[in-house]
Amino acid sequence: MIMKKLAIILFSVVLSLPVYSQDDWDIDLKNKFYVRVGLATPTWTYFGYKNEAALKAGLDAESRIGGILEIGKIYMLNSIDLGKGLRFGINADFISIKSHVFNLSGSDNLYSGFAGSKIGPSFTIAINKAIAFDVFAKINPVWAAAVYENNQSIITGINDLDVYYGYVQMMYSFGLNVKLSFIMLGIEYDLGSLKLKNSDGEYWDPTMPDWDPELNPQMTTSKIPMNGFNITIGVTF
Repeated sequence: MIMKKLAIILFSVVLSLPVYSQDDWDIDLKNKFYVRVGLATPTWTYFGYKNEAALKAGLDAESRIGGILEIGKIYMLNSIDLGKGLRFGINADFISIKSHVFNLSGSDNLYSGFAGSKIGPSFTIAINKAIAFDVFAKINPVWAAAVYENNQSIITGINDLDVYYGYVQMMYSFGLNVKLSFIMLGIEYDLGSLKLKNSDGEYWDPTMPDWDPELNPQMTTSKIPMNGFNITIGVTF
């Protein structure tokens, strides 16, 4: 809920900025290379669950957390002149590495990991030479993804890993960057579903063997919803 409110506020600010972007300066915007890290939070509808209560009941989860690392560049299309400080661009994340963790009751944890790239159009509003905002939408080729549960037992000493994985699948994202001199702040929503299998060819299904359509109405196919929010901070060059 907090993430959604923050996203609404940031997008509202961006939509109101063109009025203030008509300064006396008129320069081409430079391409920006960046490195950023941040929090990656899975949504409560992760794995197709209906809401927070349903996910916590279905997975026996107590909390959630995650992280993200991205390296990319914004290529400005200065030849398309939209006015002072207004430009289209191409926003490419060459490397996007992300993890999600659900802390389950007891000593078990449920991990999701993603390695991919992202690319898509962006629209930049530069207030002045130091402050700019980018609104973007991207396709997200996920080169490799995996889910595994760390089943630990202090009593028996058993450390069992159930691993499911998949390759070359598509997700999507949209969001907002705020560039303050060489600092970049970002908020982004990732969405999409993936097919993940184990070494025996069995699909990952977090609801089996006791699937409850009231808790998890979306779990009717082998594709698993894995949406999340990212809040990042980084530096630009």
